[in-house]
Amino acid sequence: MNETFTGRTYLVTGAARGIGRELVKMLAAEGAEVFFTYYQEQDKVDSLLDELGPLAANVACVEQDARVPEGAQRVVDLAIERFGKIDGLINNAGYKVDRSFVMMHQEDWDDQMNINLNSVYHYSRAVAYHMMRRKYGRIIVMGAVSGSLIAGPYQVAYGASKAGLIGFTKSLAYELARFNVTVNMVTGGMINTDGMKFPEDIRKVWAEHIPLQRLGNAPEVASMVKYLLTPMSDYITGQNFVIDGGMTLLGFTKIENMLPSYNKGASNLGQTI
Repeated sequence: MNETFTGRTYLVTGAARGIGRELVKMLAAEGAEVFFTYYQEQDKVDSLLDELGPLAANVACVEQDARVPEGAQRVVDLAIERFGKIDGLINNAGYKVDRSFVMMHQEDWDDQMNINLNSVYHYSRAVAYHMMRRKYGRIIVMGAVSGSLIAGPYQVAYGASKAGLIGFTKSLAYELARFNVTVNMVTGGMINTDGMKFPEDIRKVWAEHIPLQRLGNAPEVASMVKYLLTPMSDYITGQNFVIDGGMTLLGFTKIENMLPSYNKGASNLGQTI
């Protein structure tokens, strides 16, 4: 247990797998209370709660589709009802669809915006007044290098949704600073989680093109989020922390050349984070 986190309550969206799952485990192990959301992955939720063991007593969750606007206020109300307050919000829910711009359907665009960008707006707005009244709060936004730092092939919608989070983070950080509420962004590069749908041979090729010669992992990203929830980060707001093994140092814009036979411009390669 860690005194820094004991008595603190955090809301994590989209935490049944990957980085969100790792973060729930980390925070619970430090003595924090955690409320998280998931969508259509009850088996993964059950395995997470089993893995937590006795720590699960301080963890609660609810199924909620991130695309439903009114769902955010419902989740925030449930979290406050269960634990009395929310000290930090981690906007982790996200989804990626790779599709050629000219082959894109309206629902593809809408889904990317609703899950990756609009849900961050709705959840952040739902907790803002609560944090402002308490004169304390931490809001974390999970970004991606695609769109914000590099051009991802067939990722116009995904890139636009993630790039929009940079402006959101900076503007909200400025607005909430006088209430002692910080807003920061954690941007991951190629993170090797169970949500990554590409086969092992493609992951190996990717790793060879990254300066640190490997993919990142969920604990590394979750650890950065955890740091931003500690008092050590009290003087940090409106910043974007990039965890990518150096892949964006030289642009890394030729990803499509590393996907022979996997991406022909009209594919639908989904990746859930």
